[in-house]
This record gives sequence, structure tokens and C-alpha cells, in this order.
Amino acid sequence: MLTRRRLLVSIGSAGVVVVGSLVAFHAFSPAEANTTPPSAVASNPPVPTAVDVPREALANMDLHFADAELRPLVRSVQATGVVSFDARHLAQVSSPSRGRIEAIDVVVGQRVRAGQRLAILDDFDLSDVRSQVASAQAAVTDATVAATTAQVALTRATELVGIGAMAQSELERRRSMVASAQATLRSREAELQKWLGMRQRLVPSGSLARSGDNAALTRLGPGDSLGAVVAPFDGVINSVGAAPGDIVDTSLQIFAVADLSTVWLQANVPERELGIIKEGDAVAVTVDAYPGKQFAGHVTYIADQVDPNTGTVTVRCDLPNPDGALRANMFATANIASPLGRDAVLVPDSALQDVDGQTAVFIPSGAGHFTKQVVRTGVSSGGFTEIIEGVKAGTQVVTNGSYWLKADFLQNAIPDEG
Repeated sequence: MLTRRRLLVSIGSAGVVVVGSLVAFHAFSPAEANTTPPSAVASNPPVPTAVDVPREALANMDLHFADAELRPLVRSVQATGVVSFDARHLAQVSSPSRGRIEAIDVVVGQRVRAGQRLAILDDFDLSDVRSQVASAQAAVTDATVAATTAQVALTRATELVGIGAMAQSELERRRSMVASAQATLRSREAELQKWLGMRQRLVPSGSLARSGDNAALTRLGPGDSLGAVVAPFDGVINSVGAAPGDIVDTSLQIFAVADLSTVWLQANVPERELGIIKEGDAVAVTVDAYPGKQFAGHVTYIADQVDPNTGTVTVRCDLPNPDGALRANMFATANIASPLGRDAVLVPDSALQDVDGQTAVFIPSGAGHFTKQVVRTGVSSGGFTEIIEGVKAGTQVVTNGSYWLKADFLQNAIPDEG
């Protein structure tokens, strides 16, 4: 009996809950649910398109201005690379013939001039060449005397034939002797030039003496064999590959001389940028050793293959280096400027601000009054951005300090809830 009574009480309680729910459902009208009190509707004020800055605040902003300019559009590609010797001005210097190194006159890193002696060489061929030069010089002297004597005899014979004191046949014989003597002289002179050329190859002119050093070498006789190895051009000694006493020949590199007046930059350009770079494009190079300094050059070669490991292409740039500031193996950053072949309206990057998700510039339009102008941009390069739409060439825009105008503009755009 008790159990039955409890069951009836539970059923009654559930019924009360259901009835209460129905009453609450009917009491909440859908029409009332969609009705918002008039006071809750927020007014949407118009978004401002300009900002006014008080004179005091304007002085603190330190605004800078620039005109939008119509200029050739240039795309700048940045790449890193390494400075190297210009291979066209890097000489591997060897001995002009087989011989023994008597002395080395230079050290690595020393600057040398064209024709300067780098080493004294006991040249195994030089004494023979000097003897041949001496013999050829004597032969030329004899041939010169013979030719002069024959010419004097011919002149005298001509006079004697004129007065009938000599036969015409004798005149002709002497004329032929002159021709033969002159031919012999030319042959001897050619032989001398051949041996002088050989001596010049073994001992370049002026290479044996330096100021106050080994002056006795300039008084060498025909039997002497001391020669020299000389610098082919102005440059720096990059390596020395022999020592006094070494036997050397034409196949052994003794010195490497580098002309640093021009160097190369081997830049690694990403493959995606390859399409816009051309030979002749201007390049500006910076190195850590000289902060703030740029070295100007141009692209001279673009490799015909991509490095599969790095996805880059080697681009070689020629860099004038008259003061020798750039050294081989310096790490460098290159900015390659590639013209795109058209003109565009450009503004400094500092003039562009993101305002409510749109790119805009601020245009001064009165004392402390600045107008926000939304723009559509294109290519950005070298600190400038192309303006496709929104600003015309010649329009003045705010550059440095435009961020403060943006902040002031956004503050004024916030509705006053007070």
C-alpha cells in the first residue's frame, strides 16, 4: 500500500513539471523575442576620410613628405654571394725556361707592378742565348761595314765610268756587290732580332735591377745565366710555389698574381627570380667589413644550370675595386636592379599604411588637415612601391611619420560612447 502511494506522488510531481513548462512556453512570445528595445540599436557613424591634427601635435610627429613620381619600374632582386678574383686578371706565373731559383723577392700579399722582378733565376738556357746575341751583334756589325764599303766602291765606280776611266761592266759588278752586301746585312739583322727576342723572353727588359738592389745584375756579360721571373701586370701576390734552390721549368707554377682592380661577385639567385635578371643589370653590393658603403657593378654572366641542392643559379657580377677594399672570399649581399620595361607611379614604402584592411596614403590638404586615400599597389622594390590606382604622379604624400596619422585617424574613427 505504501509503495502504491509513493508511485502516485511521483506521477503527480512529473505532471506539475510538464504543466509548468507549457505555461512558460506560451508566456514567451516569438514576436517579443525578435523585438529589440530602441535604446539597444547602436547608431553607425560615418567612417571619416580625413584627420585634423592640432598644431602642437603636428610639431611632435616630425612628418616628412614626398611626391609620387612617374619613373621607370625596376624590380630589385636580393641575393647573397662570395667575392672572388677576376679570372681574366689572375696570372699563374712560371719560369720562362728550365733553371734554378736563386732568390725570391716577394711574399704573399705584396703588391707588385707590371715588370717587377719576382725571383732571380739561374737560367740553364740563358748563357747560350746571350752568346748567340753577342755573335749576332758582331755579325750585324761586319755586315754593316761590308755594305757601307760596297756602297762607297759603287759611288767611286760611277764617277770613273763618267770620265771613261772604268768599264761599264765593272760598274755593274760593284752594283751587284752592294745588293749582296745589303741582303746579307738584312739577314744578320733578322738573326739578331730572333736572339734578342729569345733573350727578352728569358730576361724581360728592366727586370734585373730594382732600386738599390742587385745593381750588378745589369752588368751581366754574354756568359752569365742569371735571369728573372717578373710580374705580368700590376697586382697582388696570391701564392708563392717555389723556394731558393728549387729546379723549375715552364710547367711549374711559381707565383699567382691577382689584379684586384676588378673583382667578381658570385651571387646565388633563387630560381624563381631568374626570369627577370639580364646581363648588364646594375648591382649594388654591401659587405660586413664596410657598413653603409655600397659597391656598384653590373651582371656579366648568368649560369646555364640550376644547383639541384640549393635551387639557386650563379650570377656573376663585375665590381670595380680601384682601392682594393674588396678581398677574395668576402661574404656579400647583392641587390640586382632589373628594369621591367615600363613606367609607373612610385611612392616610398614608408608612405603606405594598412587602415581597416586597406592600403592607404595620407595626402596633406591644408594646415594640419590630411586626407586618407585608399590605393591599389603593384610591384615593390628598392624602397618604393608601384601605385596602380588611387594616386597620380605629382601628388604629395606623407612618408616618415605617416604611422602617427594612421593612429590618430583610427582613434577618431572610434565612436564616442560617453
